[in-house]
Amino acid sequence: MKKLLLILFLAPVFSSGAFAQVDTIHLKNNGGSGYRKMVTDRPPQALYFGIGGSGPIFSVNYDRRFGKRLNGAGFTAGLGFFGVTGATLFSIPVSVNYLFGKQNHFLELAAGATFATGSSYDFVDNGSSSASTVFGHINLGYRYQPAIGGFFARTGVSPLFIAGEYVTSYYLGLGYSF
Repeated sequence: MKKLLLILFLAPVFSSGAFAQVDTIHLKNNGGSGYRKMVTDRPPQALYFGIGGSGPIFSVNYDRRFGKRLNGAGFTAGLGFFGVTGATLFSIPVSVNYLFGKQNHFLELAAGATFATGSSYDFVDNGSSSASTVFGHINLGYRYQPAIGGFFARTGVSPLFIAGEYVTSYYLGLGYSF
């Protein structure tokens, strides 16, 4: 089941990049105020590896803007996994986000939910247990995303709201924007 979800998640991500043409960047004047906003020929996207945050441990994430601008509204979806001897954690974080800023540097605000399921095995008692939950998260951080694609980075703080409790998590994401 986990492999099927991974394939269903990654297939559209890789197939959209396989047919993409080289991006072109268009600069438009915004009402003569001297401010120029960056507009691309398609919505900017990123694929990145995350540590911490809504993942909550390790995750692979896909981010896309709703419009053709680098800033503004977008969404992120990912798959997370962590396993050690006797315990595993699988997660699916999704969120909507908004980027404030211009050029390549942005303030990122996001809110969403994460489905998490975990299991553990007790080698002494030969028993196993599992549990699933959905928890909310908010992201507040910095994002570096170049207009023409290339190295992508994000970092910040992510409050997690799990079963009525508040947990502070920090995150780091590194990947590629296209």
